[in-house]
Amino acid sequence: MAVSTSSALTAPGMTTSLSLQVQSVDDLARLARVFAASGLFGRAGNQETQIAECAIRLMAGMEAGFSPFASATGVHIINGKPAFSSNLLAQAVRRHPVYDYRVLDKSASICKIRFLAKGEVLGDETFTIEMAERAGLLKNPTWKSYPEAMLFSRALTAGMRTHCPDALNGATAYTPDELGGDPQPVEAVTVAEVQPAPTADAPDAELIAQAYAKCADAGLSDDGLMALVSELSNGQAETLDKLPAATLRKLAKAGVSAKTVERCNAEPITDDPDDLPAAWSA
Repeated sequence: MAVSTSSALTAPGMTTSLSLQVQSVDDLARLARVFAASGLFGRAGNQETQIAECAIRLMAGMEAGFSPFASATGVHIINGKPAFSSNLLAQAVRRHPVYDYRVLDKSASICKIRFLAKGEVLGDETFTIEMAERAGLLKNPTWKSYPEAMLFSRALTAGMRTHCPDALNGATAYTPDELGGDPQPVEAVTVAEVQPAPTADAPDAELIAQAYAKCADAGLSDDGLMALVSELSNGQAETLDKLPAATLRKLAKAGVSAKTVERCNAEPITDDPDDLPAAWSA
């Protein structure tokens, strides 16, 4: 998988800060496996299904101009169609070379957004709590708890579809709840997913992904990776995300030696870890 400052899946004319270039289906599959193996989508369910869904998320998001990580976390596949978080949609408008928006009014009862093209007003889009009630949306507890965020999402997507339908490079602006998924306003996610501050040696998803990519590049099979993880943890872990951050940093920096790859791929479990990369001891 090549390292680059752009993505082959990014639509022409869009500038991004992507650091990975996906040039083939194999590249896409490998990147999807990185995210699935990181535990980003949980451990429940069939991993192959998670990999396939992640690949579709990546493809939909990267074609719309988003980075791989933003695509994996902010794009959802609902009833066969891509849906985007309201945060990604707002970014799409703001970063566009032509379009922009201004929030004219935002409260628990109304959100009004003005859409612009090169500074010229295209039109205003309004969504009210009365409109939400008429559509039966207030039955959902998220709407009751976060009306400001949900009204903003609906006004934003309606305005994008009307005034800047090309802001996503061909994809249609829908949030998950508009296609039948669970509402996911930024405020709701922020409150619901607050976690204690990580310890100094707790790995994050990006570090896990980097370590996994190094292992994959070295040629480790899935069984070989499990053997290596077991080896590094003295049998206490089975997946990369369970290793200490210090160990993952070594993997991400130095990779895995050819001898280790050969041994782990051939022997899933071994008690001879003394031939790990020499760079680890530097």
